Amino acid sequence: MLRPMRWIPLLLFCTGCENLLKGDSGLGLATSEGCVTTESGRASIAIDINDFESSFLLTADGEHLVAVDEIRDAAGSRVFHWEDWYSLKTYLTSAIWPNAQEMVLNWPIRAEEGSLSTGTWTAVLSAVNGSGQYQSGSEICYTVQSKEDDDLEWGDVNVRLVYAEGVGDLDHVQEAVNAAIDRWADIWAPMGLAPIVTTERSDFSKDLPYVGDGSEDVYDLTLDSYEDEITMIVGETIDGSLGYLGVAGSIPGTLTANTRSAVVMSWLAGAGTDGVFSDIDISILGETMAHEVGHYMGLFHPVEQTWSSWDACDDTPNCTSASSCESQLGDNLMFPTPICDFSSCVEQGQISDIQAEILHRYTGAL
Repeated sequence: MLRPMRWIPLLLFCTGCENLLKGDSGLGLATSEGCVTTESGRASIAIDINDFESSFLLTADGEHLVAVDEIRDAAGSRVFHWEDWYSLKTYLTSAIWPNAQEMVLNWPIRAEEGSLSTGTWTAVLSAVNGSGQYQSGSEICYTVQSKEDDDLEWGDVNVRLVYAEGVGDLDHVQEAVNAAIDRWADIWAPMGLAPIVTTERSDFSKDLPYVGDGSEDVYDLTLDSYEDEITMIVGETIDGSLGYLGVAGSIPGTLTANTRSAVVMSWLAGAGTDGVFSDIDISILGETMAHEVGHYMGLFHPVEQTWSSWDACDDTPNCTSASSCESQLGDNLMFPTPICDFSSCVEQGQISDIQAEILHRYTGAL
């Protein structure tokens, strides 16, 4: 039987424009895996929550396009339904859009979604074909990670920063990246979050993939990431272009390995055509790191560049023109582009209270 068709939008998120796990972090993450088969295009996943767990991250990979239909709490009450958000111009999670065979959902997203009650929660997923028709008999495999975190105002985010082939040998790039990480840490410090970054070199191509489209190379690389790490790859270009400063794989992103499980950064786009980092370049590089990881942890732009769609944070205004949005939101970390004139750029490091709630509730913030 076919269920009603879903419209499938194409959304791009960037600045400037079960799986194998490596080890057990021991930092409060519990992991479970399984596979389900859809009936009438839907399948239910049971998620057991103990007394101390504060959020869960659900990653799914299916034979067809995958999206979340609904979430039910331990009492069986529906606390989220895709139709409540699907047609809105305010964005809460990309998990409602069947854009890919991989889907990621973090719950709860904001404080207003409430805390997790003890017991068995249910996530209902759907399998959809390219025409938007629900598919029966479609297998969906999933990983659920849940965290124990009794303080949602403080936390660390572990980041595995991987230099692409040859990039780690460039001293001026390493110096700029290290200074940019300091800028990132300064942005996060007022809300009690800290990026904990480890670096390594690799033979990954320095022309990085547009990770939002999926990449098997990204999947292979992130198989070696720990289950509490966000992977960031620093290369020379993204998709053969200098048009992107950085790109996040999805909103939110997963802590397990899939084809979108990374943030990619172009050092050359950040430094400019002369390849030399100015102080302004370094500041923007740090803001871009924080911005793209912000996407990966669940944040949308407070306003998209059409000036007609917004995030689901009530404390970021729904402005409707370039001038009003730059005036009201131009210094926000998640503003869609840098704002610069011939001599300076606006510092973009502000984070609203609700944006901070979303970051702290991401399962990888421990």
